[in-house]
Amino acid sequence: MLCMQVVLTLTCFAQAPKGDLQLKNINDTFLLPTRNLILNSDFNPQEALLQLFPGKHYRLVDGKNVNEMINWKCKTCMPKRYEDVNGPGENDGFQDFPKAEGIATRLLNVMDFKDSSGLQYKVMSFNHSVFHKEGFQGTRLVGGLLGLAKFVRTDQGWHLRMFTPVIKAYGDYSACPAPKPLQIGADQYAFMLEHSSGMGDGPFHETYYLIAGINGAYQQVMAVHDIQQLVDEDKTGIASNWKSTYSVPASDKKYFRDIVVTTTGTAIATDAGGLPKGVDALLQGKKKIHFVQERRFVYKGPAKGYEQLPAQVRLAK
Repeated sequence: MLCMQVVLTLTCFAQAPKGDLQLKNINDTFLLPTRNLILNSDFNPQEALLQLFPGKHYRLVDGKNVNEMINWKCKTCMPKRYEDVNGPGENDGFQDFPKAEGIATRLLNVMDFKDSSGLQYKVMSFNHSVFHKEGFQGTRLVGGLLGLAKFVRTDQGWHLRMFTPVIKAYGDYSACPAPKPLQIGADQYAFMLEHSSGMGDGPFHETYYLIAGINGAYQQVMAVHDIQQLVDEDKTGIASNWKSTYSVPASDKKYFRDIVVTTTGTAIATDAGGLPKGVDALLQGKKKIHFVQERRFVYKGPAKGYEQLPAQVRLAK
């Protein structure tokens, strides 16, 4: 097996150009999930991202606003279709990757971990959107394509252990929300996304999406809809609202422990029909209630992911 060690020696990046932004062509081998990459011990997230996607780097500064991206295209790549959780809208509910027009890849965040054996690793998340010659990002009701990379610290440096260039598209304006770590087992972490969508003045609805590493790749394993409704009553005439939290109760399960989503809120009789499941029954004969809904999700394997048990709904005290 051919192994390749790459040591970062970059000390500066391209700054804002005077004209249009440019693309750099990369080889399709850079998108292989099996690629071998080792970075030096001084881990720099932006430089690491540039090694993953060695395109044209730009850092555009406008006052306090920084727009940093890597622009690239792949002439030899065969585009694949990935789901956009926004559904049909500006697209048909799917996005091509890589896009024929080119890609702009941006760093979302880097999460640091250390397991019980002392092993250190980092999980880096990044967002892909269509290339724009002026560096713009964003189309309404179009998500940003999420990718993840896991680097493990070794004596040789930071070794790329898991690499999934694209999972699905989440968020809005071509910007995926940054994932948050969630411990779901012994030395096992997954990553939660809070996706928000809505039209015009609202209402705006949010969904939890959970990403986990399975069989050497990252994939979506859970979706929890109606976790939050944000409204402006003056603009929408809707007064019902709710929000949610999630937790992983103590368990004897070593991996993929149950996840509980608790939703609390206020429901108004005139808004019946768009409420979380089971709440409308509590509202019958009343003008207004405060409610608590509890949903438990149980892992059913790689193909099914987490599935919901029957929801428990009650009046809040």
